[in-house]
Amino acid sequence: MGAYRTWEDLDDEAPKPVPARAAPGPGASGAAPIGTADEVERLGAPGELVDLLRKKEQLEAQLRQFAAGEQAPVDERRAKCFPVKVHTKESRIEERRLKRRDEQLVLLTQRSLERAHLRRVRAEIERQTRLRQIESALLARLEADQRAQTQRRALEQMTLSRRRNAEQEEERERAQQEAERLRRAEALADARREHQMAEEARLAEEREALISRWTSELQAALGRARREREQQRMALEREEQARREAVARRTAEQRMARTQAEVLEMTKRAAECRLRGERNARVRAEQRAFEARRDETSRQAQARRVEPRRNRERETTIREG
Repeated sequence: MGAYRTWEDLDDEAPKPVPARAAPGPGASGAAPIGTADEVERLGAPGELVDLLRKKEQLEAQLRQFAAGEQAPVDERRAKCFPVKVHTKESRIEERRLKRRDEQLVLLTQRSLERAHLRRVRAEIERQTRLRQIESALLARLEADQRAQTQRRALEQMTLSRRRNAEQEEERERAQQEAERLRRAEALADARREHQMAEEARLAEEREALISRWTSELQAALGRARREREQQRMALEREEQARREAVARRTAEQRMARTQAEVLEMTKRAAECRLRGERNARVRAEQRAFEARRDETSRQAQARRVEPRRNRERETTIREG
């Protein structure tokens, strides 16, 4: 079987109709014939040269009409019809190229999606493997912790038993020491009571002498303390007055600094607002200029697309006339 052939291939292989050459009008004896551009195009000339020849032919046709006093008839029905795209060999080649490019893009997209799916599957497998490794490590750690906990419990039990034995031994020794201490304390208490009675008698005599001496010294000390308190009170009042004055000065300085900071902040905000407004105005001006350039480019492109069709219609009208 032969390869599959589309209607586009058959259409490309179809013979191209040779346009008829219109007879030169009156007053155009030395001008080029009407079909010169088509003949040059069939010979493989550059597209710019063909366009220039067609424009030249159109201008010569218009000059001949103006010289003869004729006006090109206006086809109202054709003017009201929706513009139909006219295919040429180049446009069909471009369409096939775009179609192949779209198919290649679809294939590339599918391959990228398959590669992404494979990467996700591999990542999932690696994650599952890591999870299994982590689980095995956790199980091993748990088993080690359980063994360590069992050993720790055995050591704790041994330590508790040793501690209980030591506590019982210490309790027996403490009981013996307590009994010995009680006996010694009773003997010391008897001796202390005797010594205390003698000491109390001596202290009573000394207390009477000390009370008389302390009374006189206390009165003198109270006088000195009263004078010192008065001096301290006056010094504290002076220090308090100085502190209040310092606090008042510091408060005034802080208020002045706060006012200056607020003024600086307001100035900064006003400058930022002005800069923001200038920037917004510049952006709007650039946007308007960009939109104007884009509209002009669109109009020029539309004019370039419409101009060949108008030229062909004028040529057809001239030939029919």
